Amino acid sequence: MKIRKIKINNFRGVKELDWNLPKADIFCLIGKGDSSKSTILEAIRYAFHPQWNLTLSDSDFHQCKVAESIVIEVTIGELTEDFCSLDKYGRHLRGWDAASLKLTDEPEDHHESVLTVRLTVDKDLEPKWVVFCDRHPDGVPFKQGDRNRVSVGLIGAYSEKQLSWATGTALAKLTEAQSLNELLANASRTARASLDADRPVSLKNFDAAAEKSQDIAKRLGVPVSDAYKAHLDLASINLKVGGLALHDGDIPLRQLGLGSRRMLLCGIQKMGLEEGHITLFDEMEFGLEPHRITRLIKHVREDKRGQYFLTTHSPTVLRELTVNDLYIVHSKAGAVRVIPAYCEGLVAHEAQGRIRSSAEAFLSKKVVVCEGATEVGFLRGYDDHQVGKGKDPFAYHGVSLLNAGGASKIKALAEAFKLLGYDVCVVADGDAEKQFSPAHETELKGKGISVHVWTDKLSLERRAFQDLPWISVIASVKLAQITPGLTVYENVRSKYQKPLDEDVGKWGDSPDLRLAIGNAAMDSGWFKDISRGDLWVQAISASFDDAGFLKKDIATKLALLWAWAEHV
Repeated sequence: MKIRKIKINNFRGVKELDWNLPKADIFCLIGKGDSSKSTILEAIRYAFHPQWNLTLSDSDFHQCKVAESIVIEVTIGELTEDFCSLDKYGRHLRGWDAASLKLTDEPEDHHESVLTVRLTVDKDLEPKWVVFCDRHPDGVPFKQGDRNRVSVGLIGAYSEKQLSWATGTALAKLTEAQSLNELLANASRTARASLDADRPVSLKNFDAAAEKSQDIAKRLGVPVSDAYKAHLDLASINLKVGGLALHDGDIPLRQLGLGSRRMLLCGIQKMGLEEGHITLFDEMEFGLEPHRITRLIKHVREDKRGQYFLTTHSPTVLRELTVNDLYIVHSKAGAVRVIPAYCEGLVAHEAQGRIRSSAEAFLSKKVVVCEGATEVGFLRGYDDHQVGKGKDPFAYHGVSLLNAGGASKIKALAEAFKLLGYDVCVVADGDAEKQFSPAHETELKGKGISVHVWTDKLSLERRAFQDLPWISVIASVKLAQITPGLTVYENVRSKYQKPLDEDVGKWGDSPDLRLAIGNAAMDSGWFKDISRGDLWVQAISASFDDAGFLKKDIATKLALLWAWAEHV
């Protein structure tokens, strides 16, 4: 059985979610932290909880508002025959149109037969499971045994129980029909008999105390039918199914490392469940090295009978999956949306390669599309400067810096990320109008994308050397001089074409020399990588205390960018 639709109301961080799923086996939920990715997995698990005693609390209600019921509805397809029978849930069958991703209460011939399970929790905290449809809105109880048969398993941070034969675990479902309770009861009786056989030695002191207790009983008129003695109480030592656990020799496998346990559980969940399974894998990367993440994802991809719901914050996981497996989760005031990453705009822009090269951007809330590495490094340095002034960093605001790799790629990337539900800002040079023109800038702004282009058709380097105080200009040149492979003096002299002292400290401020330095920095790539762009801001950080500089183009646009990061 596989999930076709998920609807959640008033559950934890989710005020409302209505997600129609395409026909697929892998759904990797990504996005910034606290967007309710893990809550979606928990909602699925609760809807098919294999035991009757689901424990809930007021904190499970959205904002703890217990007056509004928790309602989780999950529609499942690829049903087993007995689920469709009239004496079970056949009267509540609905139709699912895979092409339009729509649920129909009256199924037609071309529809897949599906059932909708609804879990409701009111303020009394009592869970109620039913299978319902609009024709029969009250539904019929969804029995514990049938919830168990859907085979929903969560692999989370705490998975020791899953390596035992406790009710609802994958191991229990793999076990052939056998009276485990009788087996464990016999083990309890054997333990009692073994202790009794060694009574003269092992229970000598205990029996002495029992004999004194018998004397007291007789004196008080308490009847004694045989003789008091110490013995195991079968009710107290009764082994439960959960006490039977998987071992490697004499070592319980619950002592394996976290990553190894989770990999093993994923394999057990897949193995031998003939009716399929739905596996929920929260934070897939926990405890795993990159090479084991690769192996685990290969295992998941080869499983054609199961359906997997994953969450991750790992670029490694994203790089191993395809764009068709990824779904971005956005949450705003409890309204949660799940958007597929394979939107047309991003696919047209080599989505798979972009995910592998810029995975971090897909895990954020806000994306700054930078023209190149210089801009990325410069903004990283500016972020550090602001943090040093007591501001919260870009990371706190969910901002990721994305290297577009050229002006010609800016527009398509910005539009694609906007389409995927991210807040988007663009930082670009003004010297490549054929690749990124004022018309492009206007079009992006019309779509709600903030755009910052340096004035006078200048690049970042040329604009900076026009705007910076002279002391910071010289600091920039000296920084470039210590970079191996750069001939800074020759770079500038070739652009200046006037006599120039070899001692940079003796250079005097002039418009022509500023222009020559900017051209040299741009053409010779003084700061053309992220690290050097970052160091550049460190070298000129004193400029941000200069009142005159703060009115210049670079400083004002950086301030606007920071305001966008803080408040959008």
